[in-house]
Amino acid sequence: MGYYLAPPWGGIVYRCIVPWGLACLVAADAWGQEDVLALDPVDVSARHRAEVTQDVPIAMTVLDGEQLEQAGHYGLRDIQQQAPGLVVSGHGPRHAGYGLRGFGATAYNDGLDSSVGIFVDGVYLGRQGMAFSDLLDIERIEVLRGPQGTLFGKNSSAGALNIATRQPTFHDEVEAEASFGSYGERRYRATLSGPLLDDVLAGRFSFVDRKRDGTVDNHYDGSSLNDIDSQALRGQLLWTPNEYLSARLIADVGRDDSANTVLPSHYSGQSDARAAALGYHILATAPFEREVWSNMPLKARNDQNALSLQLDWQMTDDLGLTSITAYRDWTLRDARDADGMDLSIAYLDTSLDQRQFSQELRLSGALGSDLDYVAGLYYLQQTLDRRHAVEFGQDASAWFVADRMDELSRLGLSLTHPSQVPSFLLDGGRQSITGEQKSDSRALFTHVTWRPWARLELTGGLRYTYERKQGWVARNVSGLVSLDGLPPIFQAGGELLRELALGDYYYRRDSVGEGDISSLLGASYRFNDQVLAYANWSRGHKAGGINFDVVGPRAAATFDAERATSLELGLKTRFWQQRASLDLALYQTDVDDYQALTLSQPEHIWMPPLRNNLLNVGKARLRGVELDSRWRLHSRMDMRLGVAWSDARYRSFDNAPCGPGLAPSLCDYSGKRLYNAPEWNASAGLDYHHPVGRGLEGFTGLEQSVRSGYYGTLEGGKGSWQPGHGLTNLRMGLRASDHGWEVEFWVRNLFDKDYITAVYASLGLGDYAVMPGDPRTMGMTMRVRL
Repeated sequence: MGYYLAPPWGGIVYRCIVPWGLACLVAADAWGQEDVLALDPVDVSARHRAEVTQDVPIAMTVLDGEQLEQAGHYGLRDIQQQAPGLVVSGHGPRHAGYGLRGFGATAYNDGLDSSVGIFVDGVYLGRQGMAFSDLLDIERIEVLRGPQGTLFGKNSSAGALNIATRQPTFHDEVEAEASFGSYGERRYRATLSGPLLDDVLAGRFSFVDRKRDGTVDNHYDGSSLNDIDSQALRGQLLWTPNEYLSARLIADVGRDDSANTVLPSHYSGQSDARAAALGYHILATAPFEREVWSNMPLKARNDQNALSLQLDWQMTDDLGLTSITAYRDWTLRDARDADGMDLSIAYLDTSLDQRQFSQELRLSGALGSDLDYVAGLYYLQQTLDRRHAVEFGQDASAWFVADRMDELSRLGLSLTHPSQVPSFLLDGGRQSITGEQKSDSRALFTHVTWRPWARLELTGGLRYTYERKQGWVARNVSGLVSLDGLPPIFQAGGELLRELALGDYYYRRDSVGEGDISSLLGASYRFNDQVLAYANWSRGHKAGGINFDVVGPRAAATFDAERATSLELGLKTRFWQQRASLDLALYQTDVDDYQALTLSQPEHIWMPPLRNNLLNVGKARLRGVELDSRWRLHSRMDMRLGVAWSDARYRSFDNAPCGPGLAPSLCDYSGKRLYNAPEWNASAGLDYHHPVGRGLEGFTGLEQSVRSGYYGTLEGGKGSWQPGHGLTNLRMGLRASDHGWEVEFWVRNLFDKDYITAVYASLGLGDYAVMPGDPRTMGMTMRVRL
């Protein structure tokens, strides 16, 4: 018993047996709705004009803002679960790092710019940490892989993140959202948009407030750490006096008081020996227990203010002018226990103050129907002030000499236990490192697209950038008591200990300046309406700079520019009657003078290691394959799948610093994999909705992301390995058919997997700490749209 079903493309007539009737009805429903089943086009502005992603010969992943909100991905740290090849590291804004295709995720030297350029509404963010807070009212995020120098010229040798926020509308929009979940999470978001003067002036106001209790217990005082406390506001005005002119004014204010700490993952033999000599029971390294015994307060504050004005003037049918004027400032305060123990050894206190002004003028036009062009001027001025202090406590003197009692005896000090070392030798001593860096960047750029035949498109781009940086760094020591009156041997030993642990007065002033050219040559051919093939050769550049810290004999005061040369072959296709799209890219990128950070051996056994030695890696090579796909499996079911394989290796690096505990001072890392460069990334998602009657529909979403293991530091010390992991997120709920309201229940990290999001070199040589990813959390979200 059954019935017959013929697919619309003809051919075999299928017989549907009654027990399988539901499956046949689903198939019949799909076949009967070919137009409905076609994938929605994805609009992008990667080339500074409105296009569909399938028409742009650039390897990219486009993330929809509404889908990110629904999936609970509120920041750039979260979106790496949906963008294979993207690595976001760091346990706080100051230590933020972003990498694409295996390089770029380097942080923790305040003088280092990002290899991945981050742009919000066309405005470049000068410091990585400026994009580390929650995103608000996002339209989409375009993850552009490979050098993007001719269109997103400032510091984009590895790629760019082009973030577009939602604009004011000339129709009323009201949206409100409230979320409640594990660890006391509560998140409130609201958006109001609409006309202020019919067809001439529109406004938009957005607000978000997110709080969550900490996931780490501090047993010393009963507090919880790694909490979330952030707020952001955005106000906009859109003025359109006529069809040729528009102006968009955006003001942003953000505040983040989230206190993120790291947990020990490995103690060096030196730290173990010091603890044993003191009789101190050093705790086992178990970061996923999420427990610390820290006796010093953790303070964090991150504030941002931004104002930008974009003017668009369509002067003729074939010529338009865009001007983007922007000011941003960012202040950060980060104070924390440097040793992570209930000993009073060292306390860190850092303040950063970043201010930037940028101006871009851009002409976009066409010469007939065969040639499009973009040409423009760009200016960016930045000032960064830094104040960094290390204050030693009452246990510092004993700690630094605890494993060197034999050396003290040979110096004539008859001490039998480290506790006999006077604490005032270091207690209260404060090492203050202050500095200022100013940078000035100017650029002239052009990008041309020529179509000699209907199916062939040739692209060329050039950008000349001249950048100059000036800065100074000073070190002062204060807070120490006089050693007068002590026996001469104690005076000499105390002065030596102070000199090695704190240093003395230091001042350095540096400047660097250089010009360089970024370029692009590309060709694409459209075989038919569904298949586009392309080949791109590009060269990106990131300027050199100043090592914004005290340097010794093993660290240079300045570093050279980083250059990336990339060859990429790609294929973009739509198939299955427009129900599926697949983007495939193969690439090789050669990087000269890759700017990297590492931990260096100290010059003396009592000196702390140099944690942020900035150097240039001679040569690195990145090879890989990337796949992005979207599928409309049914009128009510969508799927996405992305996979990235990367072979990122040092080609020439014979002056690499050896890992902690290794005897040679320099090692040859040529042929080894880069740090912060997982070999495999994969991401998949499935969304389904189904009507349940009475104007209601149920919906569910499932996400899976997988990443292979990799080292989080260049020197690859024990405790800096980040194991591979897979994360699963699940959500389901009920909503009105017109999406006017919805209630959603969600679980993130469904299987409660342990994983690491950042590695940090801590107090001693070979000591490492890590930032564990969030454990399983669950909750509910309610949304209303009018």
